Amino acid sequence: MEIGYIREFVNKKWEQQPDRIMSCTRIIEEKEDVQGQPLLEDLLEQIQPGDMLVVRKLYSLANSTKELINICRNLQERQAGLLSLEDGIDTREDNFFQHLEQIAVFRRDVVGERTKAGLSEAKGRNKGGGRPRKPDRNVQKAMDMYRSKKYTIADITIETGISKTTLYRYLQD
Repeated sequence: MEIGYIREFVNKKWEQQPDRIMSCTRIIEEKEDVQGQPLLEDLLEQIQPGDMLVVRKLYSLANSTKELINICRNLQERQAGLLSLEDGIDTREDNFFQHLEQIAVFRRDVVGERTKAGLSEAKGRNKGGGRPRKPDRNVQKAMDMYRSKKYTIADITIETGISKTTLYRYLQD
């Protein structure tokens, strides 16, 4: 069965849908003002092996590469196909799902390598990764207030800007 999926965009950018979508056995139209894509989520749970999801463009299907990859994995697991008319993608004729998996691996590798490079560069400048430490004077003030036993933890956190967890971590050292 061919299932057409339409998602409205701002100012009804697509007033008229392609005939191929309108001739599908089933048509699902997601409204712009709905949070998320609940109709698509329902469809992806119900899609059967051999079904073909037909969209005008990939961006009507997903808002990000990660989301597109997840949708395509779902379709592939359910042995369903994808046809994106304006993008020229037909998973019955090409290896789009495999290419998308390769892109996902590529994307993950790029992010990982950039993270490693950034941490290495920061280490070279004697800067560690993670959240910056609080200035020593605030930490020392918080520790002094705690040890004086005149202040509550809430008072200390308000006065110094040091969280309870941070204070306890410094006290253990």
